[in-house]
Amino acid sequence: EVCWVPPNRVHPLEIQYRLTLVGSLAIHPQTTMAMLPWVVAEIRRPRLGEKNRNLEFNGVRDQPVLLKISSSKVCCILETAGPGKSWDPLQHTVLFDHRPHRITKLIHNSQEPSYFGCLLREEKKAACYVFRCQDHMKVPEIISTIRQAGKSSARQEDTPSSLPTFSKKFEVLFCGRVVVAHKKAPPALIDECIEKFGRVSVTGSLAAADGGGKRPLFLKRDQTFPFLQALDENGLSPELQRRAADGATGVQPTSLQENRTMLFMIGCSQIFLVSPDTKKVAIEKSFREISFCSQGIRHVDHFGFICRESVECGGCQFVCYVFQCANEALVDEIMLTLKQAFSVAALQQNSRTQSQQCDSCPLQQLHKLCDRIEGLHPSKAKLELQKHLADLDNQEQAAVNTIFVSVFEQKARPKSDQEGNELIVSCLRQLYEERQKTHTHTHNGQTKKEVAVNVESSVSSSRVRLEELKTRAKRSLTESLEGIWKETSLEDPLCSFLPSSPLRSHNSTGDLKRLEGSVGGQEGPESPPQGFRRRASTISHSPTLSSSEPSLPPLQHTAATKPKLVRHYSVSTDSPHQSWGFDSPGTHDSPLRNRRHSWRQQIFLRVATPQKGSDSKESTLEVGSRMALGGGVGGGDSTLGAVPEERRKKSGAELRELWRKAIHQQILLLRMERENQKLQASESDLQCRRLKLDYEEITPCLKDVTLVWERMLNTTGRSKVRFETEEIHTAVGQGVPRQHRGEIWKFLSEQYLLRQEVPSNKPPNNDTPYKELLKQLTSQQHAILIDLGRTFPTHPYFSAQLGAGQLSLYNLLKAYSLLDPEVGYCQGLSFVAGVLLLHMCEEDAFHMLRFLMYDMGLRKQYRPDMIILQIQMYQLSRLLHDYHRELYTHLEQYEIGPSLYAAPWFLTAFASHFPLGFVARVFDMLFLQGSEVIFKVALSLLGSHKPLILQHDNLESIVEFIKTTLPNLGLVQMEKTINQVSEMDISKQLQAYEVEYHVLQDELLDGPSTLSQSQRVAQLEKTNGSLRQQNLDLLEDVQVAHAKIRWLETRVDSMVNREAELQSEVKTLQQERTELQQTVSNLRDLLSSLGINSPCPDQENLTNTSYNQ
Repeated sequence: EVCWVPPNRVHPLEIQYRLTLVGSLAIHPQTTMAMLPWVVAEIRRPRLGEKNRNLEFNGVRDQPVLLKISSSKVCCILETAGPGKSWDPLQHTVLFDHRPHRITKLIHNSQEPSYFGCLLREEKKAACYVFRCQDHMKVPEIISTIRQAGKSSARQEDTPSSLPTFSKKFEVLFCGRVVVAHKKAPPALIDECIEKFGRVSVTGSLAAADGGGKRPLFLKRDQTFPFLQALDENGLSPELQRRAADGATGVQPTSLQENRTMLFMIGCSQIFLVSPDTKKVAIEKSFREISFCSQGIRHVDHFGFICRESVECGGCQFVCYVFQCANEALVDEIMLTLKQAFSVAALQQNSRTQSQQCDSCPLQQLHKLCDRIEGLHPSKAKLELQKHLADLDNQEQAAVNTIFVSVFEQKARPKSDQEGNELIVSCLRQLYEERQKTHTHTHNGQTKKEVAVNVESSVSSSRVRLEELKTRAKRSLTESLEGIWKETSLEDPLCSFLPSSPLRSHNSTGDLKRLEGSVGGQEGPESPPQGFRRRASTISHSPTLSSSEPSLPPLQHTAATKPKLVRHYSVSTDSPHQSWGFDSPGTHDSPLRNRRHSWRQQIFLRVATPQKGSDSKESTLEVGSRMALGGGVGGGDSTLGAVPEERRKKSGAELRELWRKAIHQQILLLRMERENQKLQASESDLQCRRLKLDYEEITPCLKDVTLVWERMLNTTGRSKVRFETEEIHTAVGQGVPRQHRGEIWKFLSEQYLLRQEVPSNKPPNNDTPYKELLKQLTSQQHAILIDLGRTFPTHPYFSAQLGAGQLSLYNLLKAYSLLDPEVGYCQGLSFVAGVLLLHMCEEDAFHMLRFLMYDMGLRKQYRPDMIILQIQMYQLSRLLHDYHRELYTHLEQYEIGPSLYAAPWFLTAFASHFPLGFVARVFDMLFLQGSEVIFKVALSLLGSHKPLILQHDNLESIVEFIKTTLPNLGLVQMEKTINQVSEMDISKQLQAYEVEYHVLQDELLDGPSTLSQSQRVAQLEKTNGSLRQQNLDLLEDVQVAHAKIRWLETRVDSMVNREAELQSEVKTLQQERTELQQTVSNLRDLLSSLGINSPCPDQENLTNTSYNQ
C-alpha cells in the first residue's frame, strides 16, 4: 500500500509504504553482497530457540510496519496499533531512522516478488532487514525510490567544496544509445553504432511532452546540485526514459531536428550529461555503473561508454551511449580525463577500504567462499563447504560442530542440501564475525616471509601429534555431516532431483532467467498439478490453496526448492506466474472449472443465481469459483460460501448518464490540470524574473516616467515609428523602470537603426537563426566553460554551477562564437552577455548582443590582435591629458597607463567591478548614445575621484584604489556620473585622437631604431599584420562609405525627379490660372453688355485672392 502524505502533516515529497517486516539481523559492517543472500535466508528461516541463540536484532518478526522514504531520511515505524492511527510513541516504535544513502545494498528475487531485503550500514554496525509487500508489483517501485533517495542524500551530504577538485566539462553531440550484448565492447563498436543510427528512422522526439511512461519521480532538486532534476534509478531523465521505452529495436538515435548538443561533465565519481536547451540533466551515471569506454576507429571524432541499466520486465541490460565532438583532439582529451577520473576514484576508494579490511580478514575469507559457491547446485555447494570445513583448525571445527549439535537437539535438522548449506554458512558467519573482532589487519608492508616466520616459530615439538588429531577431527566432522545430509535426503525424496534456484551474481541476468525457468519446469512425478504451488514450510509461504485439492497431502516446500534471493542491481519485475512456472489462464482449464457438483448442488446453483440461457454456464462457473475460494480462505471443509446478491442491471439511460457524468468530470480534471500548469509556469517565470533583477536601482523611476515609457513601448508599429530624440533623451535621463529595461533596450536599438538609415558597420555574413546555431558545436567551448563560473559569481542567477543562468549564458556565448568566427569568444564578453540575460530571454539577448557588436561597433575591441583596444587606451590617456592634466601627470609619474586599470572597463562595460544598478544605467546610455559612453563614464569617474587618487604616492596603492575602492560608489555619486555622461560630447576628440594614434605609429616606424635585426623583423611583421588589419578595417569603412554614397546618389536622383515633377505641376497650375483669369474677364464683358453691375472691388479682390491661392 502506497500513501502520499498530505502536505500539512509532513514533507510533501515523502512517500509511505505499508509493509510487513519479516525479520532483521545484526551483522558485521563488512558484510558483502555475496554474503547477503545467505543472511536473508537465515532471517527467513523459522526461529527455534531464539532466546538462546540471540540472533534477532530487535526481536520483531512478521509485524506490520510503515516505511517512510524522502530525500533526507528513510524511517521504519512499527505499527502495533494498526494503520491510520495517530502518532503515539507507546504504540508506534521507530525501528530505524537514517539517511537514505546509509542503505548500501538492496536485494530482490523475481521468484519471490513480494520479498526484498536491505542492508543498513553505519560506521561500526550494520543490520539486514527483510520486508514483505502485499502487492508484489510495488516492490520494484520501493527499491527504485530508495535508490533515488540514496543518490539525493549522498549528494546533499557531500560538501560543495569537494566538487570542483576534479570536475571538467566538454560540449558534445549526443548521437544516441544502443543496447549491446556484453559489458566489454569490440574495437569497432562505436563505428557499428553510428552505422545503425543511419539505418534506423527516428520517429520520437528527445524533448517529448510529458505524459505517460513510468511512475512519477518524487525527489526534489538538491541545493548543492541545483541543475539536477529527479532521475530514475538508471540515472535517466523522464524524456530519455520514455525514449528508451519506445525503442523496441534497442537502437535509439537522437533526432536531427532537435538540439542534440550536451555538456559532458566528468566529476569525482559521476558523469553528468546536461542539456543546455532544457536546462536539465539528461543522464547521470556513476563510475561503478560504467564498464567500458571506447573511441571510434573510422569516426575518430566519436566516443562512447557502456553502462548497466535495469529494464521493466526484470533483469538488466548493457547500453552503449555514443557522442560526437568537434574534433579528434577533443575526444582524446575526454578519454584522458576519464582515465584520470577513474584512477583518482579508484585510489580514493582503495584508501578508504584499506584501513577497514585486508586479504587475511576472516570476513574476506567468508566472502570468497560465498562468491565461490554462488550459483552452484546445492550438492556441489555442499562439497565446497566440506572442503572449507576441512581446512579449519580444531577449535573452529569444534565451534561449528557445537552449533550443529544444538540445532539437532532442537529437532530442527536440515531437510535438504540447501538448508544444510544455509545452516553451515550461518555458523561460519557467526564464527568469522567473532574472529573479525579480534583480527589485526595486515597490509602490503607486511610481507609473506614475515608471516611465514611467525608461523614457523609457533610450531611446537608435538606438531606431528597435533596433525594426527586434526586429521581425525576433520574425518569425524565430515562423516557426521554426510550422515545428516543422507538422512535428510531419505526423508525428502524430492530434494534429490529438485534443484534450488542457484544464486547468481549481478552480472548474469541471462542465466538468472534461464534458471528461473528451470525451477518452474523441473518437477517430479509427485509434484502438484500445473497451476498449483507446493505448500511451503516457512513463514514466507501461506498455504491458501490446500482446500482446492483435499486429496493431496500438504507438501513441504523445502529449502532445496525454495528460491533464494539474488543480488539486486536492477529491479526485477517478473510476474509470479513467470517466476513459479504458472501458465497463462487461457492455456489450462481452471481446477474450479473441472469441479463436479452433486445434483443437489446443481439445483441450488440454478435457484441461487438464475440466469438467462447463454449465460447460465458462465454464471454457474463463476458462483462455483466463489464458493470454492470461500471455502479455501475459510480453511474448513465446507464447499459452499456466501453468495452476494446480484446487482440490478442498469438501463441504457442510466448508463448514458453515468458516461456523460464521467466525461464531464474528466474534462473538468483536464482543465484544472492545464490551469494548474499555467499557474505553476507563471509562478516559476515570475520567480526567475525576480531572481534576475536582484540588484539595487540607483535612479528610482517615478510613476509618470513609467507611464511615458509604457506609452512609447505600446505604440502600434513601434519598430517603424521614429520618436523625437529629445523626448527619448529626457526619458532615459529621468530613469528606466527595471521591470521594462529589457524591452526599452530593444526599443532604443530600433530607434538607433531608424536614425541610421545607412548601416554604419558591415553586417555579419552569417544569417543563421539562433535556434540553429545552438545545434552546432563550437571550438571555443573550453574558454566559454571556464568563464561561466567567473561571470557574476555572487549573483544568485549565475552562482549555481551549470544552473539555468550559466547554461543560458553558455548558449548565448556559443551562438555568438559561431555567428562571428573572427572574434569567436573573448574574455569580458561574458559580462556583457550576462547583463543582457538578466533583463531579457536568450533569443532577445542574442539579438541585442549582435546589435552591440555589429551596429554599435564593439566587436572591433574583441578581435584577437586587440589593436582597437590599444587605440582606446591612447584615447583615454589623451582625454585625461586635456580634461584633467594634474591627474594625468600624477599617473604618468608612477608609470600607470590606462591598460592597468581601464581595460576591464572597456571589455566588460564596467560590469566586472561595479554594482549592477550602475552597470544597468551605463547600458541605458550605451544603447542611447553608442560606444563613446564608455569613455565618458571612465573620464567622469576618474575626474570625480581625482583628489583621492592624488593622495596616493605609489603604484600599488593607486592601482588598488582604482580597482577596488573606486567601484564602491554611493548612489549619489553614481547618479551624478550618469548625469555628467548625458551632458558630455567628446565624439570629435575621439576621432582626432584615433587619427593622431595612427600618425604617431607611422612616425615611430619611420624613425631610427636601436633594435637588432631579428627584433626589427619581428616588429615589422607585427606592424605589417597591424597595417593589414587596418587596411581591412579601412576597406570595410570604404565599403560602408560607398554604400552610403550610393544611397545618397539614389536619394539625390529621386529628389531631382521629384523637383522636375513639382516644376511641371507648377506650370500646369499657372496655365490653369491664366485660363481662369481669361474666363473671368470674359464674364465681366458679358455682364457689362447685359447692363448688369460688376461686383464691388472688395469682392473682386477677394476673387483674385482666391484665384491666386
